[in-house]
Amino acid sequence: MKRVLLATTGLIGAGCVASPAFAADGIKLTVGGFFKEAYMAVFDDDNDGELGNERNTDGFFNDAEIHFTGSTVLDNGLEVGARVELEGETDTDQIDEAWIWFSGGFGEVRIGSDDEALANACVVPPGGTANFSAFSPNQWGANDAFLFAFFGTFSSNSVCAGVDSGSDAQKILYITPNFSGFQLTLSYTPNGGAETHDDGAGPHIGMPTHFTFETRHDVSVYGTYTYDGDGWGLTAGLGGSWAGHQEDRGISGDVKERDFYQGGINLTLGNFAVGVVGEYFNDAFDVRTSSIRISHDIWTAGIGAAYTMDAWTLGLQYSHREDDFDFSSSSVDNLHLQQDRVVATANYALGPGINVDGEIGYTWADSDPEFSAISSDFGDVDDYDALEIAIGTSLTF
Repeated sequence: MKRVLLATTGLIGAGCVASPAFAADGIKLTVGGFFKEAYMAVFDDDNDGELGNERNTDGFFNDAEIHFTGSTVLDNGLEVGARVELEGETDTDQIDEAWIWFSGGFGEVRIGSDDEALANACVVPPGGTANFSAFSPNQWGANDAFLFAFFGTFSSNSVCAGVDSGSDAQKILYITPNFSGFQLTLSYTPNGGAETHDDGAGPHIGMPTHFTFETRHDVSVYGTYTYDGDGWGLTAGLGGSWAGHQEDRGISGDVKERDFYQGGINLTLGNFAVGVVGEYFNDAFDVRTSSIRISHDIWTAGIGAAYTMDAWTLGLQYSHREDDFDFSSSSVDNLHLQQDRVVATANYALGPGINVDGEIGYTWADSDPEFSAISSDFGDVDDYDALEIAIGTSLTF
């Protein structure tokens, strides 16, 4: 026992006299961000009862953020920093993401408001631009998104969504070092809906309230592999996202926990790149009581390609999404929705961080059975078609 006490005392003494890690300079703030602007014209089905009815034909749309980043490196090699992303326009979520990080030979740890592992590291096919894409683009002109947003949690052909109730919920995220091309990203979200002070994620007394359908104890894992060969390259990714619990407060039944799985692979040959991707959203929404059951599963898949010529990059993407609903207590037992989107893009690099891009996109959607057969309140929303023509710019600073 005496030897143990002496050893313990020695360790404590060594810790007390050990030199703390100092930084040559304190944390210094830098400012960056982006500004994206686009003009879009949409020609779609717009008769009475159709999705384009009483909707604008064209418009200007933008997305901008100011990034405040500060960091320093301690004399032991540990980098410490913080990042706050401010929306460039008035928004219900005025601060987009905000986190602190610690990085070194062990990898990187982030704590704060950020995307979960799957959304952070997911592989997406080439062919999209800063503004336009077939997969959850920054600008989407087709009005058919209502068809899916009305029932589901996602309104586009997303292939990078995780289970968190709020995509930027407070979490801890770890990125491993790169081991011969392999890298792993992991995250844990205690409360999937707690992102801001209004959500109970700021200074507080007591823990956040449980809200119906909100996810908790969410875990996400995503692995990537990158190889750079002689004139060719490969990037592959695979991962999943799991809700630890989905709140059933106020429901006399059961809410099933959602779990999502995503994979993608891109191949580069000289100036040409091609890739495929897919994501399966199991139990995107699933509620079961003694009198009713509503379940909603989604899957999305697609391909993309790009060719670079000097300052020009030409792209082509296609995405396909299917939503399957099961209603156990309804005049319609099953509902199947389908949405397809193809986009041709062009991007011209005017200078470092300065790009001009454009698109020609076509989106079509359908349901089985037709919505008009379910209820006249839906109007004629089946067999919807939309043609998009757009030009935009993106500035990174």
